Amino acid sequence: LQNNTLEMWLEIFLVFITLFVLLYRHVTKSFGKWKSLGIPYTKPSFPMGTYNFLSGRHVDEMSAEDHKKYLDQGYFGTFLLGKPVLAINDANFLKHIEVKDFDHFVDRTGEAANKKMFAGGDTDKIWAKQLSGISGDGWKEVRSAFTPIFTSGKMKGMLKFIKHIAVDLNKEMEEKAKQGEEFELKDVFGKFSLDALASSAFGVNAESFTNKDSKFVRYAATIFKHSKLDIAIIVAKFIPGVPQLLDTLKLNTFKAKETKYFRDIILQTIKNRKQTNERKNDLVDLMLDCIKEDTAGNDEDEEESDQYEKDMKLNHTRKGKHNLDEISIVATAMVLLVAGYDTTGMTLSFLSYEMSKNPEAQKKLQEEIDQAYEEAGGEFPDYNAIQSLPYLDMVIHETLRIHSPVGYNTRSATKDYVLPGTDIVIKKDDMVSWNAKSLHFDPKYWTNPTEFYPEHFSKQEKANRNPYAYQAFGQGPRACIGMRFALLEAKVAVLSVLRNFSFKEGSKTQEPLVLDADNQLGWVKGGLWARVEPREEGVY
Repeated sequence: LQNNTLEMWLEIFLVFITLFVLLYRHVTKSFGKWKSLGIPYTKPSFPMGTYNFLSGRHVDEMSAEDHKKYLDQGYFGTFLLGKPVLAINDANFLKHIEVKDFDHFVDRTGEAANKKMFAGGDTDKIWAKQLSGISGDGWKEVRSAFTPIFTSGKMKGMLKFIKHIAVDLNKEMEEKAKQGEEFELKDVFGKFSLDALASSAFGVNAESFTNKDSKFVRYAATIFKHSKLDIAIIVAKFIPGVPQLLDTLKLNTFKAKETKYFRDIILQTIKNRKQTNERKNDLVDLMLDCIKEDTAGNDEDEEESDQYEKDMKLNHTRKGKHNLDEISIVATAMVLLVAGYDTTGMTLSFLSYEMSKNPEAQKKLQEEIDQAYEEAGGEFPDYNAIQSLPYLDMVIHETLRIHSPVGYNTRSATKDYVLPGTDIVIKKDDMVSWNAKSLHFDPKYWTNPTEFYPEHFSKQEKANRNPYAYQAFGQGPRACIGMRFALLEAKVAVLSVLRNFSFKEGSKTQEPLVLDADNQLGWVKGGLWARVEPREEGVY
């Protein structure tokens, strides 16, 4: 009996050794690619490749360090798990990848990778239908259908929802000013961002400022937090056989409870709108309009005001009627919520932090805001006035340059492509990457890269700079579809708060700033802290 038991354990051990060897071979089989091509590269290791996602460091920072090493190179080699990825360091190459030759790089990660990433149960499949998770013609279908929601005409209609939430934001700031103590900025601006999105996109009141036990707030806050277990599960999905097993068992792997909660809210909102014919002209109504209409599928020409807007234009001719459904609305609304909540809340927090450390810039911005209120007769400026404030725009974009919510970006080739001016062939399904933070601090493109310097976005400096060096929202048709809404939301918050208050530097911020590896986005460990003081000029 003992011999039989020993043989059984030996057989199990040999099976595991065999599986390990096969996995090791599968991951490492391409590790020699860049060396064989004579391309400089960062040394990979099994099983993560170049970047160890379980190391406790943020991938944006690890990637930025490598880009800095090869700053004089237009490109260098990296590995994502076992997949070779060509890292791009030159804004001219990005012009081709994101815009001129976009038809070769439509996908962020490729259809095969997406199927692995979103393998699992019914809630995982909802995330598979979000804009950043779909590929090819499916992405073009959703992108062209929902782009009309974010034109300037539609954004004017969103302003009333955001202004309403700004009143609650001011009340919160008034309480903080009375207390006189420093506070964590994202705790406040995250509430504003979430309530503005909940009102504009979902037609509901998230009660962030008034209800400390709000389930809406609690669940939204957990979506972008990744534990080491979450990361391990994502990595495991790229082991051969695992995605098929998860699909067969229909095991939900990503935030199932939170996803079900938001799915049910959106579906109930859609059901109520259809039953009552009530219209709020929020994003849910506008998305319902989009899936009802049989439009040609091309972007509107309304907003081709500059290079960025022209590059975003997607020409896509639909073959027959679209096949979008309510789950497409659920997926799009959810990604707008979770991506918009964290990114806008973070941006406003970083902006306030920079205002507290740069009082001259804060004063200059307040002077512009005061003039806008004066020209509006003391009332909140209208949409056109908001969009015509140059220094406000400069401050927001400079904040995004220094503190980009997303640093590490990827594209997957949909067909073979020769990198312009080189003999490098990027094969179909090969990947390229770039790091926004690296580009945003490259002295080739910025006169004062390490300083908070809003003049980087003056007309003169923009005219002298390669526009593709700025990647806060991406560029081209794959750029952030909600950019106009996010900027409007941020501008309303800044106008409202700096009209009445000034930010003062706090002492609790952990400096130098280090990114929190448990956050998918570029948020910092320990948060950002400041105080607020009421302005005499303010009219609360």
